[in-house]
Amino acid sequence: MSTIKIVIAAFGIVLLAAGCAASPLTPSAPATVSGRSTAPPLFYQIFVRSFADSDGDRQGDLRGLIERLDYLQSLGVTGILMTPLYPSHFYHNYFADEFEGIDPEFGTMQDYSALIREAQTRDISVFLDQEIQYVSGQHVWYSDALNNPGSDWDGFALFSDQGNTRPVGTLFGRTQFHVWPDQDQTIVTIDLLNPRVREYFRAYLMFWMDPNGDGDFTDGVDGFRIDHMMDDLDNAGVLTGLFSRFWIPIFDDLRALNPDIVIAAEQYDWGYGESFLHQAKADMVFGFPIWAAARELDASAYAEAVTRSRAVIGEGHAQFVFIENHDTNRFAGADRNRPELLKLGAAVTLLTGWTPILYYGQEIGMTGDKLEGELPTPLSVSADDVRDIPLRQAFRWHGEPDFAGLATWYTAFPDLYPVGDSNRPGDGVSVAEQDGRPGSLLETYRALAALRARHPALGAGTSEVAARSDDAVVLIRRSPSQMAYVAFNFGSRRMEVSWGCGSGAFERVYGEAELRCNDARAFTTLDPYEVAVWIQ
Repeated sequence: MSTIKIVIAAFGIVLLAAGCAASPLTPSAPATVSGRSTAPPLFYQIFVRSFADSDGDRQGDLRGLIERLDYLQSLGVTGILMTPLYPSHFYHNYFADEFEGIDPEFGTMQDYSALIREAQTRDISVFLDQEIQYVSGQHVWYSDALNNPGSDWDGFALFSDQGNTRPVGTLFGRTQFHVWPDQDQTIVTIDLLNPRVREYFRAYLMFWMDPNGDGDFTDGVDGFRIDHMMDDLDNAGVLTGLFSRFWIPIFDDLRALNPDIVIAAEQYDWGYGESFLHQAKADMVFGFPIWAAARELDASAYAEAVTRSRAVIGEGHAQFVFIENHDTNRFAGADRNRPELLKLGAAVTLLTGWTPILYYGQEIGMTGDKLEGELPTPLSVSADDVRDIPLRQAFRWHGEPDFAGLATWYTAFPDLYPVGDSNRPGDGVSVAEQDGRPGSLLETYRALAALRARHPALGAGTSEVAARSDDAVVLIRRSPSQMAYVAFNFGSRRMEVSWGCGSGAFERVYGEAELRCNDARAFTTLDPYEVAVWIQ
């Protein structure tokens, strides 16, 4: 088979991938995350199936997202990151039945194009999540090649024998999974070292970046998130050297076509991401160490994470700073569901520096922890992806659980998901109950986003630890035109902290704590879980 045809039926476009000679390409300098907006970058991660339903089937969809773009704009959001859109039998869509097109439950390619247009009118960038190392058992690369070494798709799915009888599984060493809703599914690894596979994905990603191939990228995505990125896939010693042999050639070609495209790597080890930035040539990583420190309210770990991030990230790269995502417990879960702690989490997200990213519903205090232990009957411990549904429940647009637009897809199977929905009428965790209410968590997020937009030191400044005292940490945020101090108290008792400061007056712009200066020393006393900001 000399070529691989990628057919995007909705547009009638055919991209020829393999068999085309690649010209020598010089990679562009790493892009920063400025996006389409001139405002400081603020991203919002959307679990598409759970965000907003437009047609009454309780499945989140692209039209529902379009209808809520004004809400995101009111939060100061300049970019959205969507979980995968391609067709899949998995509720989270991370394992593709096919890579082309849109999951019909989400909409059509026309809906996707409308989303790009509407986001652009609001100066909102769009990033797409990509999990391309594995496919489901429905994908033709696996289904046609299984027991059929002569298949046109032979060599795409990875088998451990020449007869294509033993597919290679995932990180967990398995190919068979029992998943939502009570179905058995196959997941297999793709041979990323096959040149035809690399050329397929090169053309595939180029399509999403420039759907009509005219060199005008306004109708395409602004960036990609690479899920579970590794150099040695699953540390199995089978697909090795992927940075240099698979990812970098694709990234170089994308940047040669569009120097502004942004590649965000989800580093598999949840570390600082040095090798992903400096060896794999990703533009961004995810700030997992900051997330871990915030989760534990650990001031020492937070100070260390900020200091080391500053050294690792350096100039020309970025990281997403977050306190929750689709793989982690909600920050408002467990014993943190108290107003003062949730507002501290908001400040950590928005005032630490780099590029903050909110997980949908974080701004209203949605709860959800992974299910642990033996799952209730009839679910079994092997129903792997059910455990994460509490982290991925419907966005709370309204306090009433039957309100139109809520994407409560999991409630259609009450026998399979006896945990139910966290939506409790009157609990205050909804946009309708917090919108416009002074002091609400939602309005706190809006206030902090507006604060970042007003002050360059907070919106685009560097971050450095000025002081730490037990549970308190003070950051210096600097831009070319401004300096700010940001003080956090991660503890449950009043805390005094001091640090060396230069001359000049400071204005308090957030919080109640006073800043006192004496002989080039600054002093402040923070109430439990308080945050304060002063601008010079």
